[in-house]
Amino acid sequence: MAKLRVSLVQTLLLLLFTALAAAAQERELLYSKSATTELQEITATIRNPKSAVTPSAQLTRKSKYFVRIAPRKYVLMTDGKLQDGARLGGKPFVFMTTPQSVYGLSLLDIYVGIGYEAEDILRWQRDEDMVMIVFRYPPEVAITDITNGRLPADWHTKVITPTWKNIFALFHLLATARPVAQQFPERTLILKDHERDFVRSFSARRKQRIARTAYAVLKSEGGPDWKYRNLLEQKLSVFEHFRGNGQTQNEVRDPDGIEQGLLEFVGPNWNLKDLPEVAIIHLGRLTMKDSYGGGCSTCQPGK
Repeated sequence: MAKLRVSLVQTLLLLLFTALAAAAQERELLYSKSATTELQEITATIRNPKSAVTPSAQLTRKSKYFVRIAPRKYVLMTDGKLQDGARLGGKPFVFMTTPQSVYGLSLLDIYVGIGYEAEDILRWQRDEDMVMIVFRYPPEVAITDITNGRLPADWHTKVITPTWKNIFALFHLLATARPVAQQFPERTLILKDHERDFVRSFSARRKQRIARTAYAVLKSEGGPDWKYRNLLEQKLSVFEHFRGNGQTQNEVRDPDGIEQGLLEFVGPNWNLKDLPEVAIIHLGRLTMKDSYGGGCSTCQPGK
């Protein structure tokens, strides 16, 4: 019954937003810093909503540039300047994808492509003015091909493929490496002392069980496994739809996780002002209106 309810909500979302996606126009470039010719070309492609979608088989992990989406209010001031302290995200490491992964996608397509569920879009993203951050890290931050969890000593300067083993290793390192957290406050993992001890002592056997057990099962059972899984969600944004294979899951089109998703990475959180190249593109907002004039997104029935 729950699956049926989710499917119905997802279908409704697609119907509601199809007309909005069809009316797309060129997206506005809101901010740019030190953009090279390569970044300008990437930006132009993203700004054009009629750009061709990159086939999944042609997506590559060899990219110097990455993208994230964020609410505009957390990134830019009303005069178009960067917010003081604007960052890639709110966690010590943040999820991202490549520019090629989002070419030709509407805002709704981006949401569902990176794994947002229909209920989350309705609850958190409706009417939220969004931007896309296109950026390049400085040379000392590089992609690693490691997938087995054996992260290098300079892990805090790596863009990592989020396999389950890598995520477990990263979480342990973040919970352990206090000096790194002090040097880079935007990459500080906020944990209470007892939570930090819990993460550092969590066994490999239990981690393996988390990786192979459905999220809903862990949640219903509770106990240490769910406590750890919930901390992953709260502290690293490893949400329910996480696949652990370096690809996102489109839960609208592919609820069973059979198809190839968008490429997924986790990289160190950085202040936007400290990145060598940044472009911020307006994505607009997803809105819903009653055809007879109703439009209160916060009203409750009978009130």
